[in-house]
Amino acid sequence: MRNDKDKAFTLRKNGYTYSYISKELNIPKGTLSDWFQHHPWSEEIKEKNSRASAVKNIRILNEKITKKLKEKYKNAEAEAETEFKRHKNNPLFISGLMLYMGEGDKKRGDGIIRISNIDPGVLKIFALFLKRFLFVKQEKIKFWILLYPDLNEKICKIWWKNRLQIEDKSFYKNQIIQGKHKKKRLQYGVGNIILSNKFLKTKLLKWIDLISEYITGMPAH
Repeated sequence: MRNDKDKAFTLRKNGYTYSYISKELNIPKGTLSDWFQHHPWSEEIKEKNSRASAVKNIRILNEKITKKLKEKYKNAEAEAETEFKRHKNNPLFISGLMLYMGEGDKKRGDGIIRISNIDPGVLKIFALFLKRFLFVKQEKIKFWILLYPDLNEKICKIWWKNRLQIEDKSFYKNQIIQGKHKKKRLQYGVGNIILSNKFLKTKLLKWIDLISEYITGMPAH
């Protein structure tokens, strides 16, 4: 027993847990607790092992989440391929993709769908595209205006609101340009539609790749 106790103390001082020592030496955890409980260094090892265990658990959880998200976005692309075949001859579907190719935020890796234009008609078409093909509810589609300091924010907001036929709650806070050129004769500013959903953006960008290949006969990447 004395020899086992010496081995247990050596293992404990080297940072091993009660579980490991108990299994390695076939000593009950209760016995180990009796041996170590009055030694401050053992408590320090316990705290260190607890922190290491917590870090390990967080890492494992993050790995599971990352794997699950990769599968989710892979499914988004698979769905996009199937739906593209169904919608590729639909005028609204093609219009929405062409508008986003020309005016949209195509950064890969984030979940921001954003398109800008000075023409309310363009944004109305894209909003309809979002609702029809990505099944986005109207209240999820947000709008904001890029303004120059010489423009009246209230007047511009009313103008866009009436033409897009949206409510005040659909507006995000507008942005005013503070750069070198503080005047520009865009009478009502630049309208922006914005939506945050990485699954839907993954699908949208996949559609854009597919429409490019469909039209040109060449892969997008």
